[in-house]
Amino acid sequence: MTKKDDKKNPALKKIEELDAQLENFQGKFEDAESAKMRALADLENFRRRETENRKNWSTLAVTEFLEKLVPNFFELSLGAEHSADEDLKKVVAKFFENLENLGVEKITPKPGESVDPEKHEVLMAAEGEPGKIVQLLEPGWKFGGKTVVPAKVSAAPES
Repeated sequence: MTKKDDKKNPALKKIEELDAQLENFQGKFEDAESAKMRALADLENFRRRETENRKNWSTLAVTEFLEKLVPNFFELSLGAEHSADEDLKKVVAKFFENLENLGVEKITPKPGESVDPEKHEVLMAAEGEPGKIVQLLEPGWKFGGKTVVPAKVSAAPES
């Protein structure tokens, strides 16, 4: 080898340095791109959870409101049934119509149906087939698939 071969061409040396820097920057770029994608995924998951949480809180607030309001309006409807005031009857009917339009469902079990503790509150024992509803005393209400006010029933006790 000659002395000239031992010394690298300065341009080649510079190219090798630049190649090494480029590889380094490409690695950093890939790391940054990966971190960005993880952050975007985390943001999307956060948005999804927050939307779900808002929906749950909204449903809970409506449910608590209905738990307090519906029994009072049911009592008012009983009074309206025995009243000569047609306007009162219309207001009560409109209220229950609006509840139905908002997704509130009436629970009206029929005699002979099995008692479901999730939907029925047994107030009285009565003669009949064990574990079955004998009479509906007061309708119940559910919202969003959950019972807000259970239907009040009389039922035959289980043996």
